[in-house]
Amino acid sequence: MRKNGNSGNGKNKKNGKNKKNSLPQISPQQIAVIVGLLTNALEVESVLIDRDQRIQILLEGSIRKKTKADKMAEELDDISVSDLIEAYILR
Repeated sequence: MRKNGNSGNGKNKKNGKNKKNSLPQISPQQIAVIVGLLTNALEVESVLIDRDQRIQILLEGSIRKKTKADKMAEELDDISVSDLIEAYILR
């Protein structure tokens, strides 16, 4: 019979205190990618999966702030040049 006060049921108060947190370690590069995706500074250009089921994800973006002209160009992206000229002439 044990007399050290430990009944062997795994409820020792020291159990697990020496273990480090099992949170995943995230590198600065991974943080930059996450922030870039969440802020729309990066967007997925393509996703490639090869025969060995390896994945390559190509990201593209810019950290330059968009100007008013950039925003206007994005809005007019769906409009053809002829439509723009016609709208300008009718103006």
